[in-house]
Amino acid sequence: MKLGAIGAIGILGAILGGCVETSSPPSLDGMTGKLTGGLIGGRSKTREASSEPLSAGATALYAAWTIDDLGRQLDDADRRVAAEADFSALETGAAGVTRDWHNAATGRRGQVTPGAAYAVNQYTCRDYVDVVIVESRKETRRSTACRQPDGSWRPIS
Repeated sequence: MKLGAIGAIGILGAILGGCVETSSPPSLDGMTGKLTGGLIGGRSKTREASSEPLSAGATALYAAWTIDDLGRQLDDADRRVAAEADFSALETGAAGVTRDWHNAATGRRGQVTPGAAYAVNQYTCRDYVDVVIVESRKETRRSTACRQPDGSWRPIS
């Protein structure tokens, strides 16, 4: 009996030994682990408007909000909060788990729901859906973004 328990502990140790984080850029395997963890303990999170600077990882997502019809209906603070929510959902959100955002100054709010991660050449990409409430109208935008070597997410559609 003791030998079986020791063997089980050894196998568990070997499995958990692969869970060490490294400083290398996330791969599809690493993203899958984050997504699986998000499914276990994931909840919808609300992101409030703040005066914090835009994170480097969200810069390209913010730029996408400035050039499309939906984004032009928002003010700069709304776009910043939406871009940060997009970045957070793409980076660590579980597939299908909605992340809410809200700008208390304007009353505008929205949601982002990321899809599963998949590989395109050397990039990790995810489809995602943004829903924004503008003047009591629900507007939806579907996009795809790929994670860049610098850690940012760049929309490709």
